[in-house]
Amino acid sequence: MPDYQRKQKLTSRQEEVLSLVRKGLTNGEICRALNISENTVKVHLANIYKILEVTNRTEAVSANPSKEIESVPQKQNVNVVFEPDPDLKNHPLAHSLYLSVVEALYHYHLFSISTQEDDGVKNDVTYRIKFSVAQSRAEMMFVSLCYRKSKEILWSTQQKVNPDDDISTLAGALTSALFRNMTLSATKKFEEKQNVSPLWWYASCYTIARMMNRNKEAFTNCETLLTPLAERDGNLYATYSLVLAYYISVVENWGSTEKNLQKMGQYACTAIRNNPYSIYSQFMMALYNILIGNKIDAIGYFKQIIKANPYDTLARRLLVQIYLLVGQEDEALRQLEAFKCFSPQSDDTPYLFVVRAFIYFLQGNYDECEKLAKQALLVYPEAPFARLFLVACNNKKELFDESQRHINLFFEYHPNFTKADLDKLMEGIAPTRKKIFADSLKNMFP
Repeated sequence: MPDYQRKQKLTSRQEEVLSLVRKGLTNGEICRALNISENTVKVHLANIYKILEVTNRTEAVSANPSKEIESVPQKQNVNVVFEPDPDLKNHPLAHSLYLSVVEALYHYHLFSISTQEDDGVKNDVTYRIKFSVAQSRAEMMFVSLCYRKSKEILWSTQQKVNPDDDISTLAGALTSALFRNMTLSATKKFEEKQNVSPLWWYASCYTIARMMNRNKEAFTNCETLLTPLAERDGNLYATYSLVLAYYISVVENWGSTEKNLQKMGQYACTAIRNNPYSIYSQFMMALYNILIGNKIDAIGYFKQIIKANPYDTLARRLLVQIYLLVGQEDEALRQLEAFKCFSPQSDDTPYLFVVRAFIYFLQGNYDECEKLAKQALLVYPEAPFARLFLVACNNKKELFDESQRHINLFFEYHPNFTKADLDKLMEGIAPTRKKIFADSLKNMFP
């Protein structure tokens, strides 16, 4: 067991809440019995589930509350405090959205969450999330993300809530935006000061941000940074971030594909053995299965992840990609619409270009495919699939000089790319679609 871990038990208040759950009381009945808000009950239940390593009330009732389990000490936690305006309760729709955001953030299983109503609000607060409403008849809610106890506002937005709105969808998009800006903030803080604590959080956010931007130069640094956190400390989120970095390295053909794939598999298999119900263990196995050609198994893992955390936009967008690769375009489009509901505005736009470009290519609409691929390359000029679409489309239109120009550009970014790498990139694609795409790239390797 890593040195930094210790034993953690339920607090006295958590034991009270659990005892009432065992008696069959609802959340509303518990809040009246203990004279606390229903939101506070939800937060206590979320923390109880985390400590007991369960996912619902039924499992919590069956668990042994006195059982000591492995946990990260308080100084290693990312503590998030929700600070609702007292007047929020007078605005039912806004208050309902606030409660839904609290519940949604729990699904990431990364944070120690509390509210101003709690007796033991942490002194070492990492993020404060403020909610307030406009002093008007409209249900306009203002949300601000603040860092620690300073007045620094990392991000803010306003959200109008109408009676016919789906509160769950609004909460999902708002929570995704909050999580994204927490990640971006942690990346910036890490760049300013690399000994910031807890290191697992800041280093993981930095790695994810660099890798999602296809930053080849940062890969070796991120690998060096996260390896001890994954192997010595056993931190699951750091391991997940490291596996994601290896996944990007294999997709982008950085370094030794065989070595990076092998390391991915080792970390993913160890994680799923030790933490089979964790969404991060399942995510690692999904990524590994994509690369070894088991895309149907990867779909199963991603479905489990989305069921546990509907707000995981990365899982949703990768699921779209896999459905495309296995030839289920209709399901890919359906998942793409679901992804857009939860994804923050303007987030992942280049990715959406590539996805839609592939659909247009399969439909024979080469002009639209080319248009979208070019838009993606404006942001990520080294993106392999986008450049391959341009080669394929120009071949289909018999514009071979233009095709050759893009082939030359492709090999400027990927000089060691071989036909075996192309075959690897297309592993798991439905055979008929794989042949159509491969035939359109025959001049890549004359």
